Amino acid sequence: MRTMLASAGLAAALLGVAGAAHAQVVSFSGTMVALPTTSQVGNVQPPCVYSRPVSMQVDHGTVTVSYADWGQNTIHYRGTIDANGFVQTWHLNGDGSRSILTGQVTGPTFTGFMDRDRQACQYKVVLSAAH
Repeated sequence: MRTMLASAGLAAALLGVAGAAHAQVVSFSGTMVALPTTSQVGNVQPPCVYSRPVSMQVDHGTVTVSYADWGQNTIHYRGTIDANGFVQTWHLNGDGSRSILTGQVTGPTFTGFMDRDRQACQYKVVLSAAH
């Protein structure tokens, strides 16, 4: 019962459900791990970093995902979460293209997939809600 109540409270905070006494900001943290990709021969970008820490913040249905890239620049993906916990975010690259991160919040866990550098670097992202 306690777990169900905690999950319900987390869901209410995540989705900014109307009627919640005080909507909370929910923070997640975890890692992104590179998925196997085709060869990067001829790619002028640095090779994909295998793993790095990443965080996500959900505030009234707005999502911000952030991490430090290979040059220690903070990269932000911004977007939304729907009533079913589906997250859709994107990062606007310097050349005007977009990198996409999508996934699903289930209980206190977010699982998703991110592409970087025109899908040259693809990542699985697994995050847990902070307590």
